[in-house]
Amino acid sequence: MNKRGQETRRHIKKSACSLFAEKGFKDVTMKDICEAAKLSRGGLYCHYESTRQIFQEMIEDMTDRQEDMIDSKIKQNQSAVTILDELLDVYEHEMMDSQASLSVAIYEYFSIPDISCQKNALYEQYLISANTWKELMQYGIDRQEFYEVDIDAIFDLIVFSYQGVRMYSKLMPIDKGIPLRIIKEIRKILVRSDGSGNNKDAFLNPCDVTEKVPGFPEVCITTFSEGMIREFVKNNKAEIIANLYSANGTIPVYEIQYADKKMGLFLSRVGAPACAAGLEEIIALGAKKVVQFGCCGILNQPVADGKIIIPSSAVRDEGTSYHYFPGSEEISADRSLNERLVQYLEKHKVPYVVGKVWTTDAIYRETPEAIKERKKQGCIAVEMECSASLAVAKFRNIPMIQFFYGADNLDADQWEIRDLTDYGLSLSDKYMTIALECGLVF
Repeated sequence: MNKRGQETRRHIKKSACSLFAEKGFKDVTMKDICEAAKLSRGGLYCHYESTRQIFQEMIEDMTDRQEDMIDSKIKQNQSAVTILDELLDVYEHEMMDSQASLSVAIYEYFSIPDISCQKNALYEQYLISANTWKELMQYGIDRQEFYEVDIDAIFDLIVFSYQGVRMYSKLMPIDKGIPLRIIKEIRKILVRSDGSGNNKDAFLNPCDVTEKVPGFPEVCITTFSEGMIREFVKNNKAEIIANLYSANGTIPVYEIQYADKKMGLFLSRVGAPACAAGLEEIIALGAKKVVQFGCCGILNQPVADGKIIIPSSAVRDEGTSYHYFPGSEEISADRSLNERLVQYLEKHKVPYVVGKVWTTDAIYRETPEAIKERKKQGCIAVEMECSASLAVAKFRNIPMIQFFYGADNLDADQWEIRDLTDYGLSLSDKYMTIALECGLVF
């Protein structure tokens, strides 16, 4: 089948899906689908002979998509927890979206006598889904990301909880807290403590103070310059969809559009503890990927001056990261994500350097001795949040791209303030564009 024919079939199934969700299976006719898809009778029958054929193909597509998604991510050696969270996020969204539920239609379809007495196609779909989920769970166990569990029992718990909520959501109002509690418990059963012995669930968790926002942007952009965000919001369409609260005040979280992709935008507070808390709450709101950028001090002027600085790793001279990631003096960034940023910068001929940075809690204790020591370690820049942000991202299995731009200079006989107090405003468009383009490559 040619590309145009495939697109037409996808359009037919998308149109039919809305009808099946609204009416169930029995009450949808080929005429209904013709009208919804805006096709002639001949145009529809050229591709499908009956509503049964359309519905069966839709069921197979849904199963295949889940199977392909899990298989491809496992082959990419992605974290089992990341894959699990993506799947559970989809399940949670679908459980809360009663208008799009096909549960009643599925029940009606497989209750048709001549279908139900055949080899049970629904059971076949159940087995395919079971094998896919079991592959993921075994993958997580092998990587020591999941507990040793009864895989068959956990799959049944997942699938029947999911289908039960979807079915009941068509028959009665469902409290949105029900899917959230189900997902939280499934995750608690599967996901192990991290290597440092810190369980993902602490006495106080981000989700205890931050409620997840349905439809929250998957990718979020964040920087430390309030002026830069204010300038962007002033000149672009942006809608406040949430807030981050602290005694320091309220930070709005915006939804923006860039190249037809929905993204989040928010201000990160300066300093590792405050920045980490903001990231935790953004993840609790629903963010799955983060692009973070800000200014830094230059430690190696010939290497880093006038360039975008991409951290390959960070020396952990702060305290926050050790609560998230096992003790070691350095923490590494994701090389494959850095490579995506490098490809963009090279394509657009933007000067850059990849290197080690120094994350410190104490901006006024960057002594000559400390600077000399960090330069000997190979650090080319100094800032205050990188290692803590990386630790939170690793702990929560959230992909993160980071970059910095030089502000003040510490690679001189005396400190040079340069444009430190400009907070990046003079080149705001450049830095925001790089960040937004990073958001597209996720």
